[in-house]
Amino acid sequence: MPHYFSERGNSHMEVIERIHKKYGDRAKIQIQRTVPASGIMGLFGKVQYEYRGYLRTGEEAREIQRNRDDETRAAILAATGKDSPKSDESTPKDKETISAEDEGIGEVLQELRHLKEYLALSASTPPPQSFPTLSELSDILGRNDFEENYISKLLESIKKTCNVAELDNRDRVHQLAASYIAGNVHCSQNDANAKPRIVALVGPTGVGKTTTIAKLAAVHGLGDGANVRIITVDNFRIGARAQVETYGKIMGIPVQAADNPDELRRQIALASDSNLVLIDTVGKSPRDKEEFSEMKKLLSVCGEGMEIHLVLSATTKTSDLRVIMEQFRLFNYQSIIITKLDETNHIGNLLSALISTTAPISYLTDGQSVPVDIAIASPIRLLSKLKDIAFEKSVFANRYPTPDLTSLWR
Repeated sequence: MPHYFSERGNSHMEVIERIHKKYGDRAKIQIQRTVPASGIMGLFGKVQYEYRGYLRTGEEAREIQRNRDDETRAAILAATGKDSPKSDESTPKDKETISAEDEGIGEVLQELRHLKEYLALSASTPPPQSFPTLSELSDILGRNDFEENYISKLLESIKKTCNVAELDNRDRVHQLAASYIAGNVHCSQNDANAKPRIVALVGPTGVGKTTTIAKLAAVHGLGDGANVRIITVDNFRIGARAQVETYGKIMGIPVQAADNPDELRRQIALASDSNLVLIDTVGKSPRDKEEFSEMKKLLSVCGEGMEIHLVLSATTKTSDLRVIMEQFRLFNYQSIIITKLDETNHIGNLLSALISTTAPISYLTDGQSVPVDIAIASPIRLLSKLKDIAFEKSVFANRYPTPDLTSLWR
């Protein structure tokens, strides 16, 4: 009759090591399951891991070991170019030679036996994918609209960082997930002391460039002694010029229009005493290369010191975001502004796309109110938009300081 065993522990590795220590090679694991640990009236108990199996008899274990030794001996002889000797073709050898060969082979066998025990233990350990914490995290990331490829890389990073016991720790796993996401969000802070600072916003139609221009003008215009100008080159969209002029009138900020390179050059020269010159451009389809070239030629009169920010909407799907970032690369944009964060509950699509670009994020907007719904971009502000990922905010607050936008202009 075989002897059956059952062992429990707080992690897979703990149970495997206990079984191996108690029973060695005699243990044959048959069943692995998770069981709730006892808590208060069945509540608040942590999950434990249970392994069941039986012990092989002494003769079975010895037979298995003999078979292993025979297989290993044959492999060693084959590797050294020696065939296993047959009884009717054996060549007589002196006893000392046979003894030396047996001793050498015996040492190799012992080393290989230890290696096999280690590999058997490793093979008995469940793959990291089977951990409930990783499965739960994968589901959470999927619900946040992260791409499968992004999720796979994130989980692989966690597996390389954690030992087996840590993979059972939900807090640890979620904190590492947040660190991975934050580490792949690049943010920039522009030099507020550069004068005149010329900033042009480019991007597809409907992403909120004009509203973002108004927010930047309002916030920067609040600074002591700040002198802000707006120049619009969007004379094609019905009502576009009227909209930005209305914003300017409310804020007391001059708005000028330019529809050709010479006029734009003249307006910039007139604004040379300003702290900030904001240029509102026409929305472009990423597929319209001819209009792209015309817009680039127009903006080229602003000089090499001009900052170009690509405006992207958080509501755009991942594949379209990648197309937009690639097509607008013609403008050599230095930064990215994310808009409409208030219009979506999931930003995994956005973070999945941004991992493929080196351009940092400069600003985030999350509403129509001017100027309050705009902020300097930071990883922690984007992390706060994710659902169900638990992390210590204080850790990221220290790692990624997030200054207030108006503080740069006071």
